[in-house]
Amino acid sequence: MKEAICGICPGQCHVSLDVDNGHIKKIMKSKENFPAALCLRGLYSEDVLNSPDRIKTPLIRTGEKGENSFREASWEEAIDLICEKFSNIIKNYGGHSLASVFGRGAFELSTSDFISLDRNSDEEFGFFAPIGSPNNGSVSSLCYVSFGVFAPMLNFGLMGKRFVPDYENADYIFIWGCHPPTGSPPFEYHRLLEAKKKGAKIIVVDHYKTKMCEVADKYILIKSGMDGVLIHTIFNYLNSINSFDKNFIEEYCHGFNEYAKYFKDFDMDSCVKRTGVSEEDIKFLANTIMDNTCALKMYTGLEYTNSGMQSIRALYLLWFLTKNIDVKGGLLIAPDKKDNRVKRFSCKTYCKRIGSDEFPLFEKFLKAPQLTQLPKAVLEGNPYYVKGLLSIGCAVTSVFPQSQLYEETLKKLDFFVTVDRFMSKDTLYADVVLPATTYYEDQSYCIYKDRVELRNRVVDPVGQAKPNIQIMHLIAKSLGYGDLYPKDENELLEFAFYNKPEILRDLKEKEVHKFSNGSEVKYEKYRTGNLRRDKKPGFETPTGKVEFDSEVLKSYGYEGLPKFVIGKESIESEKDEFKDYPLILNTGARIQSTFRTQHLNIDNLLKHQDRPYIILNIEDARKRQIQDEDKVIVKTKRGEIEVFAKVIEDILPGDTELNFGGGNETQGDYWAKANVNSLTDNSNFDEITGFPVFKQLLCEVIKAE
Repeated sequence: MKEAICGICPGQCHVSLDVDNGHIKKIMKSKENFPAALCLRGLYSEDVLNSPDRIKTPLIRTGEKGENSFREASWEEAIDLICEKFSNIIKNYGGHSLASVFGRGAFELSTSDFISLDRNSDEEFGFFAPIGSPNNGSVSSLCYVSFGVFAPMLNFGLMGKRFVPDYENADYIFIWGCHPPTGSPPFEYHRLLEAKKKGAKIIVVDHYKTKMCEVADKYILIKSGMDGVLIHTIFNYLNSINSFDKNFIEEYCHGFNEYAKYFKDFDMDSCVKRTGVSEEDIKFLANTIMDNTCALKMYTGLEYTNSGMQSIRALYLLWFLTKNIDVKGGLLIAPDKKDNRVKRFSCKTYCKRIGSDEFPLFEKFLKAPQLTQLPKAVLEGNPYYVKGLLSIGCAVTSVFPQSQLYEETLKKLDFFVTVDRFMSKDTLYADVVLPATTYYEDQSYCIYKDRVELRNRVVDPVGQAKPNIQIMHLIAKSLGYGDLYPKDENELLEFAFYNKPEILRDLKEKEVHKFSNGSEVKYEKYRTGNLRRDKKPGFETPTGKVEFDSEVLKSYGYEGLPKFVIGKESIESEKDEFKDYPLILNTGARIQSTFRTQHLNIDNLLKHQDRPYIILNIEDARKRQIQDEDKVIVKTKRGEIEVFAKVIEDILPGDTELNFGGGNETQGDYWAKANVNSLTDNSNFDEITGFPVFKQLLCEVIKAE
């Protein structure tokens, strides 16, 4: 029996393992005592490790792109070829013609530390930065930063990770735009269940009945993409009954009066019609938030509409004006912890990034390219031609919208390198495929609230697989800057805790470093000057107040108020081109047995859900003569895929939810044919962030022959 940290998702669960002769036979249990249903991915880690489909050695393409024709190679040969091809691109086109993209497979802490996915720094960095490329991107182009960077920074001048729900002391806990049971891992779900036992009431706002709804005290269904309408209506209702503190508004809010002129047009009757939420429930939400101490848990569920970021802003603002931010039991503002532990480098790059013309605020906040514009760069030379791409742990052709466009993009590249654990649709277009380890096969570290802990290797790497960070070192070394990345496990710790010798010492001697308990929690820090560099009351925004009318947005030519935008493709757009697509297409919700696009090739996980579903309202299904489990075709203007129907009552008429993750030939038969992003549109996005619209498109569903 061995104790270890789970190697499937970045959540760092402790598990007990039955290891025999270098192989994991079985994962016995989680120390956190999660029921099996909460974390299926971890329970079947042994299948991931022992899968015959694992990439075990570097591969070099021998046929045409798309043919899946490769030969095995040594690491030396593969790295030499990468160096030769990338060096030629640098020589002929300039360093800016190389780009990198990091996906979920790079979210292991030691990898993200050195590619700086967090971006909480004023430095210029990124994998290709030393050779002059500013195009060091990630799935941040698609995920999290509308919620975690844009909205909180524009409102409060604070990063979203500082807003922490105080479940343990809340009267009510609102779950809005997220699903904790499918978290990575479900730590927060465990906390929510404990808070409920102690008396907290849980309210869920979602567009269909999820597992979270089943344990909630009340759940409210809303039409997909219409959250902004509901939030503005709540503001209007509360303002009409004089609920807001005028002195509080005067002292801490900028632009509220302008916003009030806007939201006065959001009346109850139109809200009921547009959102599907009853007047009784609208008033319930408003009065509950106003009259109680309420924690708020939201995530990326509100991001993927044409006004996604502005709707998230509005929800944050509602919590502030109802005095539920930085109070006991509300949405706390955690102290600012500048993390300077990692040995970093900074470089100067002198050309614009991909997407900087279209989304300048994305560049300001992220210091990264908006990779939804990568096809323009590769196919059209806008703003210049990108010729080479390095992908680590990213399924580009599955996660980016309009997959056909990204397949064409990868095919057009002069040279494409991908680092992964299994073959995927992306690897069909790769020139070199490099095998990466899982977390059980490498030595790293984990950081918790109360400690830093060494994460020991459990089994030897499969074949010639290497950790992401060591692969990055080898490629960087071949290009002349290998000293910027740790070459082995010893250097990894030295680099990761370069500025924290006390942590480094404890990890080497005891394998753990415990933090001190910390100081007493302080509330309403905006009243005492604890949130500003100049120590004055207020916030670190241009006006020093919470900005309902954002000065930053206006300075970039955008609307400063968090206005609702009718979707380019929605039931309210009234465009003839969509008359044949009467259903709202919502995609992307996580399911229990997968990890985004990962593990749909693992037989034991496929037993739990071997096929993708589209969830339909029972009346919509009846009109189409569709019954539960029927094979159906989902169609949009971009294409069609074959999935199966899940017919339920608890989704509003006209709404759907389509499972995401399929589209790779190595996956189960049904999943392999169901790439959701062959239905989506790379030209339909939030105009400020560039985030694609995944949750408010239009489709039709018909019964398959």
